[in-house]
Amino acid sequence: MKHNKKRNTAFLYECLIRELTKAIIKEDKSRQDIVKRILRESFQKGKPLKTELELYSSILETSGLTEAYSARLMVEARKDFDQLDRKEIFNEQTSLINRINKYLGAGSFNNFIPNYKDVASVGLFFQGSSLGPKKRIMLEDRISRYLTGSKVIKEEMAPVGELEFKMFIKRFNETYDESLLKEQKELLGNFITSFADNGLALKVYLNDEIGRLKEAVDSEIIANPNSVFLENFQKVRAKLDKYAEVPLNKTPMEEIFHIQELLSEVRKNAV
Repeated sequence: MKHNKKRNTAFLYECLIRELTKAIIKEDKSRQDIVKRILRESFQKGKPLKTELELYSSILETSGLTEAYSARLMVEARKDFDQLDRKEIFNEQTSLINRINKYLGAGSFNNFIPNYKDVASVGLFFQGSSLGPKKRIMLEDRISRYLTGSKVIKEEMAPVGELEFKMFIKRFNETYDESLLKEQKELLGNFITSFADNGLALKVYLNDEIGRLKEAVDSEIIANPNSVFLENFQKVRAKLDKYAEVPLNKTPMEEIFHIQELLSEVRKNAV
């Protein structure tokens, strides 16, 4: 199913958030200001794109529903989407796309979006009136499975202020060299942007990453039952389980960062 990502409001928003992340990490104040200005101009309360983005979020931020509630949410969300002025939305998207091209560059649209498949599926679900019945049913089934799927981490997160994330970056820059692991860079990027998108990207990322870390720790426990490090691995496993019960703030982020480092070192030594 062909998807025009530049006509997906949630995708455009995520691209801007990623640009803001990179500007923050590089301490490029000028670019930060440009991205923030574009975000304000297009996504402030009352703007058409803000209203549409909230409809995307109503699905992307939801899981663990019963099938009945899932079906009701899909019907209501699509009904609200269809009531939006599509011409106005199109014009606002065109204006936003032009500003991104002019002030940030076309490369902004190539940013890696961790949950891109879900964002694209929701976009097709909303915009799929021209699709045939088979494709519509496939999309509705996918969205339904997303909404009724396993519980993602939903605990409230304390807002991350500008001073706090600057201190966070400074601490890691002082502690580590530039050879951070891929997963550590992703964790850091998602944590930094949590102040701008109410933690949506961070929650989605952590749901997958904590699951991956649990599987890795379990594998080590099973493979090395007599290891002198067994007790430490068991403690790490218990800590990962507790992250679903506590608010995710700066301290757990640092702990997960170190767990990623630990497992990477274990893999290296096992080779």
